[in-house]
Amino acid sequence: MSSGNNGNNVDWMRIASPELEGKPTDSIQVQIAKFDEQSRRRRDRLMKQVAEQEARRLAEEAAKKKAEEEAKRIAEEKQKAEEEAKRVTEAKAQADFEARHKAKAEVRAREKAESLAAGEAMRARLGQGVKPKVRGILILY
Repeated sequence: MSSGNNGNNVDWMRIASPELEGKPTDSIQVQIAKFDEQSRRRRDRLMKQVAEQEARRLAEEAAKKKAEEEAKRIAEEKQKAEEEAKRVTEAKAQADFEARHKAKAEVRAREKAESLAAGEAMRARLGQGVKPKVRGILILY
């Protein structure tokens, strides 16, 4: 490392290649051209670094966006699955309710038919033409 006039440490091997180092025999135009070339190379390196950083940033943003979209898609699928499960559960509950209701109605119809038949049998046995009033409990003799 060499020390410059301003006291800063400068790595001349990194900044200037040997062909661009100034020599005492170079004219002012040559020195200016070498300095310009050094500046151009530094600028190109910096631009390359900036471009690489920008490319990394864009790649990270794209990956983040893709991950967010995937998470959103998964959440929507989960919500749809939950809604479908809820719909199926409600449909099953409705079908169970209807089946119980139908079974109760069939039992009531059968009990009513049995009750009417028992009443007819009782009237026939007693020889009465008038229906007896049945109040919930049917007693057969």
